[in-house]
Amino acid sequence: MMEHTASAAVQTAAAPTSTQDASRRAWLDVKQGFENWRVWWLLGIGDIRQRYRRSKLGQFWITLSIAIFIGAIGVVYSALFRQPVQTYIPYLATTFVVWTLLSGIITDSTGAFVQAEGFLRQQALPKTTFILRVLVRNFLSFAHNVIVIPFVFLLFGVAPSWTWVAALGGIVLVAVVGFLAAMICAILCTRFRDLPQIIQNIIQVAFFISPITWQVEVLDERLRHWVVLNPFAALLRIISEPLLGRIPDPLTYVSAVLSVVALALIAWPLFRRFRQRIVYWL
Repeated sequence: MMEHTASAAVQTAAAPTSTQDASRRAWLDVKQGFENWRVWWLLGIGDIRQRYRRSKLGQFWITLSIAIFIGAIGVVYSALFRQPVQTYIPYLATTFVVWTLLSGIITDSTGAFVQAEGFLRQQALPKTTFILRVLVRNFLSFAHNVIVIPFVFLLFGVAPSWTWVAALGGIVLVAVVGFLAAMICAILCTRFRDLPQIIQNIIQVAFFISPITWQVEVLDERLRHWVVLNPFAALLRIISEPLLGRIPDPLTYVSAVLSVVALALIAWPLFRRFRQRIVYWL
């Protein structure tokens, strides 16, 4: 009886220690991942170069395709929604370029650890490195694609505004959300290999229910407040609205910050518990 009591006491004391050790190791992984910035920076650049190797335009093929999409869809949808082309196409350009960043991070993150199988099986690199690799890859693509926006603004006479500074804060928030969402997707998709297809379908649906090709102002007054419940809408607006010379309402920023908090509450326990199992799922 005394032995059983002593064993139970040892297990009870060991449980918090094990949890604390897992938290310490997970935090060390994140810390070392950010400190080894040269690794994920070079990996991200290498992915871009590999993807467009021997191509004349390289990454600018995506930029060209986005420009063609904006021009074609802009003319058609401005007529369908009865919106002036001079205001609708700049709106579409900003929202669609931001959407390519958001959707690219999420879809790429589904294979972050699977793509890095060779590294993870041979070297003790921080798992965070490969999440940051996804961010580098997509933000480099975003830097190429954002070139479309100044040309559209020049073409349609959109004047520079001090609100553009606020877009930088939006980009920082999107980077934080992207990191947390990529962490969640990467872990779950490594364990459950059917999830990438499900996530791609969700992204396709999210494209149509988010204010990308349509403006919130065209909705009925009773329906506008429902847009706040869409986290993609808030993330789109905190970048696109300042670029268009408007500051988003406080509720939009609150929604974006709540997205960060919610994702952090999911990502941290998930990463802390399953970080060491990732290599066994590959």
